[in-house]
Amino acid sequence: MLTHSIYLIINAIGLVYLARFDHYGLYIIIASFWVAASFIKSLTIPAIWTIVIFMTGFALMRITGITSNVPSTYQLLILFTEIFVAILGVMLIKSG
Repeated sequence: MLTHSIYLIINAIGLVYLARFDHYGLYIIIASFWVAASFIKSLTIPAIWTIVIFMTGFALMRITGITSNVPSTYQLLILFTEIFVAILGVMLIKSG
């Protein structure tokens, strides 16, 4: 379960960094839930599910945006990261 906790905390840090305290604190609340879930084992799997859903949604929105113009290297890097994080989350859910 340590890998689950590390996954949650790293994603929380990444979300706060990328959001930079925008969106009226919504992302801060989500990230706080992920950090809390890393310590409260009954919330760990539901929190990982939220990351999978969150990243899949972002990846789909980014793919939609990419289809209308030529993507930059940064956009492609973020897209692949979102896909990787979602797949890793599914693997963690299946493992435990």
